[in-house]
Amino acid sequence: MKRKSYKKIILENLILLIPFILYGLYKNGILIYQRGFINQILIFKNIYFVLIAIGIKIGYDLVKDKKIILNYDFIYLILVSMIIPYNTNILIYTIILLLSYILSNFLEKKLQFNKVCFMFLLIFLINGLLENYSYNNILETKFTYSFSFFDILMGRSVGGISSSCILFSLLSYIYLLNSFYYKKNIPLCINITYLFLSFIYYLITKDNIIINSELLFSSVFIATLPKYSPYKEKMQIIYGLLIGVLAFILYVLFNNLAFIYLSIFLVSLLMNIKQIKN
Repeated sequence: MKRKSYKKIILENLILLIPFILYGLYKNGILIYQRGFINQILIFKNIYFVLIAIGIKIGYDLVKDKKIILNYDFIYLILVSMIIPYNTNILIYTIILLLSYILSNFLEKKLQFNKVCFMFLLIFLINGLLENYSYNNILETKFTYSFSFFDILMGRSVGGISSSCILFSLLSYIYLLNSFYYKKNIPLCINITYLFLSFIYYLITKDNIIINSELLFSSVFIATLPKYSPYKEKMQIIYGLLIGVLAFILYVLFNNLAFIYLSIFLVSLLMNIKQIKN
């Protein structure tokens, strides 16, 4: 299997995220505009979030290093901009993303944890404290939809502003299987564990929580981030199983898509502490 350079891996991952962002523009911009609920400026709301994330990275690099550095932080910040709910306040998002990025860089000198989840959770928590906050966009708040399996596969269901397309997550995972550096066992373990527990839960309660776009997207792109996930195959399996179990428990208890990111954050922190002790 051909090995790739560090920068090529970063660019490859960034390219894989573009279809998600474009679909987010369609689902959370064009469709809402066509129903007359937003103006032309707000069509591009998900793009604004991405541009702000890129701007923060460039600005931070120029202040700190006097030059732009192509590293995984570009991916981290863009991922945060994609998984936040539609109704995230842009000003709060900008301020908290900047402060949480600076804080995470400082804290990482002492302890490693999944930076994407850390920044997302701070944004989600502060928005939730200040405003009525959920993953529903304007249409999903005002209307009740009954989606077909194809609609859900294409990402029409509730999810992050640019991360709800299940089909793109599946295709990205298939593509990344060919990468020497990709930790393919982690998404597999997370989703199999979650699906198994959700199926048992459905048999008992008849409550369907099996299909979860955020779980799939996060397992493919966020739980597998090289710096914050195990390298050994055995540890990858344990890591994935723990995230899958914790995500299921938290979702059943709180019925909120955001708890997959809390699960990844806690398990990444736990694994890091364990490695330090060893």
